[in-house]
Amino acid sequence: MRKLSILLLVFAALILLSTEAFAQEVKDKAQKELQTKVQRVTKDKAVVQISDLPEVVTVALNKKFAGFVAKGAYKTKQKNKEVYYVKLVSKEKAIKVLIDAKGNFLEKNDAEQK
Repeated sequence: MRKLSILLLVFAALILLSTEAFAQEVKDKAQKELQTKVQRVTKDKAVVQISDLPEVVTVALNKKFAGFVAKGAYKTKQKNKEVYYVKLVSKEKAIKVLIDAKGNFLEKNDAEQK
């Protein structure tokens, strides 16, 4: 009976260790996938300080979206043209706009306000 108890204890320990190893493997894989996605996003988009946006872009934003404040911007390329994603917020809402380097608006979407 004692041998059976020891055998069951050893068996339970092996199951626990294999389960822990599997969980760590799954966690490592998920972290690697997330890191790859982050690298892809940061490779395609570069964070830009609001003060570093081209003057023509800031003038266009201020003219069309008076009452909004820019809270973040990314620079990327689209169809071989330099474009900027800019998050604008006001007291009532937040929006994201896509604008090219010449100040032409390409897209506007509602954004989650944070």
